[in-house]
Amino acid sequence: MRIAVTGGTGFVGGAVVRGLAARGHSVLALGRSAAGPDAVEYARWDLGLDDPPPVGLSSCDAVVHAAAHVAAWGDEQEFHAVTVTGTARVLDAMDPGARLVVIGSSSVYVPDGRRGSYRESDAPLEPRRYLGPYPRAKAAQERLVAARRPDAIILRPRAVWGPGDRTLLPRIESRVRSGRLVLPDGGRHRMSTTHIESLTTAVVAALEHPEVRGPVNVADATPRSPRELLVALFAARNEPLRIVGVPGRLADGAAFALESTYRLAGTRREPPITRYAISALVAPVMLDLARLHAELGIRPDVNLVLKAEQLAGT
Repeated sequence: MRIAVTGGTGFVGGAVVRGLAARGHSVLALGRSAAGPDAVEYARWDLGLDDPPPVGLSSCDAVVHAAAHVAAWGDEQEFHAVTVTGTARVLDAMDPGARLVVIGSSSVYVPDGRRGSYRESDAPLEPRRYLGPYPRAKAAQERLVAARRPDAIILRPRAVWGPGDRTLLPRIESRVRSGRLVLPDGGRHRMSTTHIESLTTAVVAALEHPEVRGPVNVADATPRSPRELLVALFAARNEPLRIVGVPGRLADGAAFALESTYRLAGTRREPPITRYAISALVAPVMLDLARLHAELGIRPDVNLVLKAEQLAGT
């Protein structure tokens, strides 16, 4: 199969490119970088700009759309330009009959503390419900795809981590001071997490099951807490780590105050903590994986200790 992958130089897109190439597919990787992944065809295409689409995209049998603007803070227009308008450019450029797999986000759910787990139908997709521009843009992306390509599948992973991660674990690790880390509620709440290999497995299954459409949650079968992940990673590195807990409500209040101060100051810098980052990193969101297991026919999971050791060695 001839498959195009947007965001092919990023964490998720790069892993998808490598996974598909290893399975013998012909891959066209697309990204903003000057150079792309080894051993596959690469074309530079910045979805945030009004550039013409690369030659060959329209002849691909499938497109895995992994490109998006990912950050916990920033200019709303930039998120919209890359994630929403950029998606429209992909839809305009690809063959309308090609299989479309969109890498969405579980950030489209709004944690309310009342649900045991979140089904695909539980996402409000309403801009005013979200804490930041990233989930608002991902919700708008889903609305666009649903309107123009109802036959597409949208994978919603939660807390993606693994080799090449530039966001989740690095963001938390950057807060470690002298082996001490402060986390809301001590990072004890178990939540759905997704190893990058599990997400790649879901992408392959989505390509192999074109009859499955709409949003599908993606996560490892075993829920874990941020504390578990970090303790395993630091243990694999033989580094000390002491996690100190602060009440979640106190952390949310401090984040709200910092966000307000930064907005009033008109600064583009990201506050030390944001309400969205707290929600994304430590909120006890559990995803209902019934569609993933039954309709895509996979039940991905990983050995935490083994993957932590592999990550520590990268």
